[in-house]
Amino acid sequence: MKKIVILTCILFTFSCNDGNFEIASFEFETKVSYCGEYILYRLSTDGQKEALIVTLTDKEIKQSEEVIPLVNISKTGSYTVTYRIFDEAVTGSEYFCRTIPPTEPKTIKNWIGAGGTIFIVNTAIKDKDEKIIAYKHTITLNDLALTNNDESLLFDPSYFYGEFETTVE
Repeated sequence: MKKIVILTCILFTFSCNDGNFEIASFEFETKVSYCGEYILYRLSTDGQKEALIVTLTDKEIKQSEEVIPLVNISKTGSYTVTYRIFDEAVTGSEYFCRTIPPTEPKTIKNWIGAGGTIFIVNTAIKDKDEKIIAYKHTITLNDLALTNNDESLLFDPSYFYGEFETTVE
């Protein structure tokens, strides 16, 4: 019995080592950056080699005080969440704001949102004269499930993605 336990431990140790395994940190900068109006991204604090990307539409990022009903995350379509690990640091806007993303840095892992919802609250920001000068958009991801082939990642039931502001048009 002792030999079987030792053999199982040895097999388990070697079978899990692919030699190039990247461990996700899930520690992101507090700032939510965006391109255009609907591609949001946060970069990791660990050398900016990870990104959590949310894609929305003009129906969610509004210039009005509105709570948006939950929108469903899908693998394709208007509401997506993607988590990527890169082989080197990503420079935010230079990578995410291009129509065709550059080939460098290379994506090592790419998880796509397979389930969950996005909750958005749009709040007016006013100056001292009560004139609306901007809007704050608060985003929470609920029951987020990401997949990459046979791998999956599950976030906390309610994951605070972050906040960003847009100026009044």
